[in-house]
This record gives sequence, C-alpha cells and structure tokens, in this order.
Amino acid sequence: MTLGPRTLALATALAVTALGAPATTASAIPHGSEVDPGGAVLSAWSVLPATTYVPGSERSGHWTSGSAVVPAPYVGQPVQGFSGTHALADGAFLVLSDNGFGAKANSADFLLAVHRITPEPDDVDGSGETTYDRTALTFSDPRSLIPWTTWRDGGCAAADVVPAGYSCPEPDRLLTGWDFDPESLQVADDGTLWVGEEFGPYVLHFDARGRLLEAPLPTPGVRSPSNPTLGAGMPNLPNSKGYEGMSISPNGQVLHPMLEGATDEDKAAGLADALRIYTVRKGEFDDRFLRYRMESPAHALGDFIQVNNHEALVIERDNGQGPTAAFKRIYLVDLRDTDRDGWVSKTLVVDLMDVANPGGLSPYGDPFTFPFFTIEDVEILDADTIAVMNDNNFPAAGGRSTTQPDQNEYLEITLSEPLRVDHRLMPRG
Repeated sequence: MTLGPRTLALATALAVTALGAPATTASAIPHGSEVDPGGAVLSAWSVLPATTYVPGSERSGHWTSGSAVVPAPYVGQPVQGFSGTHALADGAFLVLSDNGFGAKANSADFLLAVHRITPEPDDVDGSGETTYDRTALTFSDPRSLIPWTTWRDGGCAAADVVPAGYSCPEPDRLLTGWDFDPESLQVADDGTLWVGEEFGPYVLHFDARGRLLEAPLPTPGVRSPSNPTLGAGMPNLPNSKGYEGMSISPNGQVLHPMLEGATDEDKAAGLADALRIYTVRKGEFDDRFLRYRMESPAHALGDFIQVNNHEALVIERDNGQGPTAAFKRIYLVDLRDTDRDGWVSKTLVVDLMDVANPGGLSPYGDPFTFPFFTIEDVEILDADTIAVMNDNNFPAAGGRSTTQPDQNEYLEITLSEPLRVDHRLMPRG
C-alpha cells in the first residue's frame, strides 16, 4: 500500500546478466516515442467488494480509526491492497496484499498473505464480479532467518502499549505488516515466490507455502526510515518508495527490482524524476543499474513486468484520485539501453484515464477512466490483452466515491497493437 509475473524458470538461485547504467545528465534522457493509445479498448471489468474478509480470520485494524462506513477494528483480515499479481492458466489470479493499512506502525495485526481470486466479468451488461477463492498462503519465518525481532515473536511483547481489545498472539513466526511491506511478486516454476518490499527495501524468497527460504536481501546503499537495521544511520529513500515493481526475464535468469521513487542522492544530482532498475544475479545485486525517467518528479511507479527479453511494461501514475486524477499510464520500455546512456526508452501504450468503452462495460461511461490513487498491478494475458488492478487502500475512499470505500477493480484491456510476448511469460500454473 502506498499512503503512501509471472511464471518463470527460476530455481533456488538467480543467474543473470547484469544491466549496466553509466551516469548521465537529465538533458541527455530520451523520452521515447509518444504514440496515441486511443485504440485501447476495455474488454472486461469486474469488482471484488471492499468488505471482503478471509473467513474465520483474526480481527485487524486495531491501530487504525477506520472510516464512518467501515469502523475499526475490522471483523477479520481484509482481502485488499493488491500490490502484486500472478496470472494462472485457468483464469484465476494470485494477488499479493501489501502491509495492510499503509505504515509499519498501524499494521502489526495484518497478516501478510497471497490470495487466489477469479474475475468473472460480464461482457454483456458490465455487472462483473470477482470471486475470492481462498487465501493461498500466509508468509512466515519458521527457521528464524530474519536477523531482527518480528512482531509476533518478540516485537509485540516488547511494545510499551497495545490498543484496547488487542492481545499479543502466541509466538508463531507468522509475518505481519509491522515486519515487511510486500509490493511486487514473482512465482517461479519450482513454486517458490520472490517478493519485493519497501521497508528495507528488501528482496524476499519464500517457498510455495510462504515460508522464508533465506535471509532478506538488502539493497546496497539504500535504506528507508522503516529499515529495521537503520540504527543511527540516515535513510536515503522515503517510506513507501521501495520495490513497487519487479520483473524477470523469460529464461528466469534476470531479476529486476525497480524503486517507486528517487533516492536522496539522485535528487541531489538533479534526477528527482529517475527510478532505479536494479539487476540481481545469484542472490546478489549488481553494482550498476538502469534508470527510468518519469514524466514528472511528482509521479510514482505502479508496477513493472517483463514482456520479452528486452521489453517491459511500466505503470506510471500521479498521486491524484477521483476528480484530481490526471496521469495514470502504462508504458512499454526497452531495457537494451541502445544509446548506452543508462536510461531506458519508453513508449505510451495505454492511458488509463482514456480507455474506449464502446460495449458499456462497467457503470463508468465511455471513455472509461481508472482514477485510483494507486494502480499497482498489470499482467499480460496474451499478445493483445493485459489485465490491470488497483490497490484499494482499504478502507479508503476517493477513487469512485468520497464516502464509500474503494473496491478492488479488475480490467482487461485490448491493446491497439500486439505485444511481442515471450511465450514463457504467458499465464501458467
């Protein structure tokens, strides 16, 4: 949550070819071609109600005030905050919930989890519904690989005070939104999961049951104020600006976690509109990186996924919602850095604030707009079709209504031009 894909041939180690990124100046940065994405068409739409909870789950939201419509604490664990996704061959999706309620301090009672949902769009009258199937896994650290205290194993017991109605759970090594803020997801062919998160920022590796396989992998030289190892050190990346996106190449050998915002060093160098795209190989970060140039320093990353060996999709967004939303776009970027300046080129593919809706799908008119603060999920369904989902920041309102909490909306968009998709990145599993 910012209040701030794929199946891949990746086993227990990452063997990659690094992407280099020599330094450059802002004046040398190419924007790439701006093409008219007017041919993009809304081809499916469905919603998962905001007040969807994991059946029989623990109450949550004790550190929050909730809203007039959904007061806290909540009756269970909300199925919300979709910040990463993985498309399955049967039409279902695995969706990664973020840390819960927007910050480390208020999310200790939110269990980190991956859910399975099935969109059931109605392409006749637009009354599509998304079904919550089950919670696929809850993340945990049974081998105590995390070298600092986690909430349910010492953190709660050491707290000076907890909210009324909340009791510290028995130690069970389950991970919560006090421990990590997961924002990007990859599922390997061996069933293991790679997660990019924002508190470190770290890259995390879990087995198919959600159990941590190795110690969190830190980002060299980059730490947020929520980094548990910060101590007396100085952070150089704002909270909620970590690994919002993470792509992997078709052969499963290259992992690219991408920051949501600029580091302090980049801002000082006049690169406030620059987002770093890292390369990880054999479980280690390369010391060089590429950069993506945003259209404004005030923008942020929504998601980043691979299309083929050298192309990827990026969601770039502003911080507006509802009537103030203006910039919600998806770009195709080329990672080859053909001019050797360290910056990727970009081409506009879809303007999410101007999607043709000739079939009248959804109740939101033609053109269809997707005016949510955080849009954090894009998936490739086939060469002509992508799926897009929002992070609804439960129980926040503002995207569709000033009073009612935003729902989890699912879109399918038919593109004006097909993507050159590597078949290994198509929905599987």
